[in-house]
Amino acid sequence: MAPYAKISIINSMVTNLLYSLKVWLTSVLLSPVLYIVLIVIKNFDVSLRLYSFGSTYILLVLFSFLFSFLTWFVFFLIIMVISNYACSETIARVIICITGMTMTAATFRLTIFQNGFTISDIYIYLMFANCFCIGAGSWIYKFRLFTHPALKAPLPHEF
Repeated sequence: MAPYAKISIINSMVTNLLYSLKVWLTSVLLSPVLYIVLIVIKNFDVSLRLYSFGSTYILLVLFSFLFSFLTWFVFFLIIMVISNYACSETIARVIICITGMTMTAATFRLTIFQNGFTISDIYIYLMFANCFCIGAGSWIYKFRLFTHPALKAPLPHEF
């Protein structure tokens, strides 16, 4: 393998790693804020205490981080495949967005919505907040398609 090919592969991995981390960490850090806002709007009560928002936010961030770490790693691997084989950036982003939101919902289904927990509005709001952040993050952050220089097909006029 030529040195430039190794550099291209490493560059692709690092770029996709950073992209997937940004999308994932946006969800981990921002979805608790969206969740708290949704709960406050739905259950507006003058007796809600401001001091409980900080502790709720911290618990939700820790919860999101722990339960979604494996999902993020699989998401990163999927982004690696997509960035190497998608035919356009727009199609790649659509696939990444749908895949990320589906994986997020699946993570909730496999962890929270099991026999011990009932599906309630509280968990549904948290899942929607996470899915929204993953979907939005996949479009907000810079994403690049990568093709190996040796595998790049010549254009029709280059024959």
